[in-house]
Amino acid sequence: MAEAALVRMKEFEPEDWVREDTLERVRGLYNYRRSRFDDEDEDGLEDRSAAYQRLLIELLQAQRQTLVRLRDEGKIGDEAMHRIERDLDLEESRLEG
Repeated sequence: MAEAALVRMKEFEPEDWVREDTLERVRGLYNYRRSRFDDEDEDGLEDRSAAYQRLLIELLQAQRQTLVRLRDEGKIGDEAMHRIERDLDLEESRLEG
């Protein structure tokens, strides 16, 4: 499935609406998915992936703490806090998937 996505991505390269940096980011994601399911994990991909995920979770926690502090200090309101919190929740749910 990942290989099919990578092949399809090549069709979008000449499109004006597709940014090169976005293609690179998505290409990296699908290359990771493709290599993740290889039978052998010679390069420690699973360990590196777990470490990467742990780092991102730690960073999300730091952002959440700062978000609450900004709200408590009156620098942002509840509505802004909830919108940002929703974005953080979405990022975290992607990590868990």
